[in-house]
Amino acid sequence: WSFQFAERGLHVFAVDNGPLADALIQTGMVEHVKADGFNWRAPRKQVEWLVCDMVEQPGRIAQLVADWVATGRCKRAIFNLKLPMKKRFDELKRCRQLIDSRFKVHGDSYVLRIRQLYHDREEVTAYLAKIHPHTLPSDKQSGR
Repeated sequence: WSFQFAERGLHVFAVDNGPLADALIQTGMVEHVKADGFNWRAPRKQVEWLVCDMVEQPGRIAQLVADWVATGRCKRAIFNLKLPMKKRFDELKRCRQLIDSRFKVHGDSYVLRIRQLYHDREEVTAYLAKIHPHTLPSDKQSGR
């Protein structure tokens, strides 16, 4: 994800416990912070995009991303959920419920789109954004 954004001229603030490829850093578009993505918080007021591709339990990822979007720390997020070998649909349903529960805390609406991309057989890619009151009614396709 970081490479795709940087290649398109977008500045990336990458949070990763591990090293990033030298070619990615050499683009000059990526600032790398070696940290745990579950504990790190953005120094700025709000992030435009949160992009998450951590190898972690899908429920933890769903909660993390929902918290960032629901609290306004980011405007929108793209994230992957690595699904277990068995009961993938049940796990996906649970993740949707976790996200829904997080937004219900304040009665907020949101957009959640989930797709299984062709090359990702064991994971799904999702888009999540909070719907703000000034959003046009035609854009209100709630995840609820």
